[in-house]
Amino acid sequence: MTAGGTLSVILIAIAAALVIYLLIALLDPERF
Repeated sequence: MTAGGTLSVILIAIAAALVIYLLIALLDPERF
């Protein structure tokens, strides 16, 4: 895999983690 491909996978993983984190924060605000 190229460096650009690896970087895009990392960026997608970070974006997915942020979306999941925001969904949890919205659904369960008292946890934060």
